[in-house]
Amino acid sequence: MTMRALAEPGRAAGVAAAMGLSEATISRIKNERLEEVLTFLAHLGFKTVPAEFQCVDERTFAAFQILWEKAMSQTSAAKLIFEEAD
Repeated sequence: MTMRALAEPGRAAGVAAAMGLSEATISRIKNERLEEVLTFLAHLGFKTVPAEFQCVDERTFAAFQILWEKAMSQTSAAKLIFEEAD
C-alpha cells in the first residue's frame, strides 16, 4: 500500500479496523512515524513491495535471467513482433 492508497476514501478506516486502532492513530502513524517504521522493517531484512508483485529467490531469478538472455540472443526483435510462435 502506498501513501496515495491511504488517501483513498475509506482506506484508512479499513486499515484502522483491521488493526484494531482508531483512524486518528493510523493518521498519526502515516504522518509522523511511517518512515521510521519502514526503516525498522528494512533493518530487520524485510522489503515492502506492492501486493501484486511476486517474489522469487536469487537463484531462481538468476535462472530466469539466463533463460531470457539465451532466448533473446537466438531471435530478432522483428521475429518476436511479426512472426507467430512455434
